[in-house]
Amino acid sequence: MAFNKVYLIIGSASGMGLATAKSLLSQGARLAVCDISESNLDALVTSLPASQQTNILARAVDVVNASVIRDFLQSAKAHFGRLDGIANFAGTPGHELGTEGIWETSVAEYDYIMNVNVRGLFNVLNVACAPGFMEDGASIVHIGSIFSVQGFKNGAVFAASKHAAVGMIKSVAKEMGERLRVNCILPGVIDTPMHQANLDRVKDFTPTAPTPIPRSGTAQEIAEVAMFLLSEKSSFVTGVAWNVDGGAIA
Repeated sequence: MAFNKVYLIIGSASGMGLATAKSLLSQGARLAVCDISESNLDALVTSLPASQQTNILARAVDVVNASVIRDFLQSAKAHFGRLDGIANFAGTPGHELGTEGIWETSVAEYDYIMNVNVRGLFNVLNVACAPGFMEDGASIVHIGSIFSVQGFKNGAVFAASKHAAVGMIKSVAKEMGERLRVNCILPGVIDTPMHQANLDRVKDFTPTAPTPIPRSGTAQEIAEVAMFLLSEKSSFVTGVAWNVDGGAIA
């Protein structure tokens, strides 16, 4: 697959987003990358060989802030002259995933999760899907969760936010037709810093039933699927929510 085009990666400073960004750069892509963590972004840029540092535009961005995300997308297009694909890895499990019933969940926690996982996606699509903003035939990939299609005990708001995002992706795919392809990846248990941070706190973060492939996935395995969906190899794929979960919900 050739990646000598321009891609924008949101949530690119760790885990699956970082793996995707580095893989695209290694194959000749030019990238605009953003993350809420400026220090992690700096670490990403400084870790790259000098030849790749000239192909990257990096900025700290909060996906919840509509004007900030709009400015970044517009700046990226102005900087590189075009946008051929966007992958959105920004998301949050919230602060209390797996520990609170719905009756214990605060309005503030609800707002926080929905703002990042639903409003953040809307903010990206609201800009990216405007006629003429991206190249015809471009691709948008959103990263959801296996809990986009099943419930999560003591995680109702998180699961609801992930379900909502899939509904948005499928609807926008119908709106875009052949102009833009819009798809979603639903990872299972993936060995990332976010997953590791939740293991001690969250009993139900790992599916209780053994998966047909009995291990955690890797960030690189998600990156490979994201890169396929961003590429022209997936030119007949749109409106898909693709489980990448070792068969967890088969």
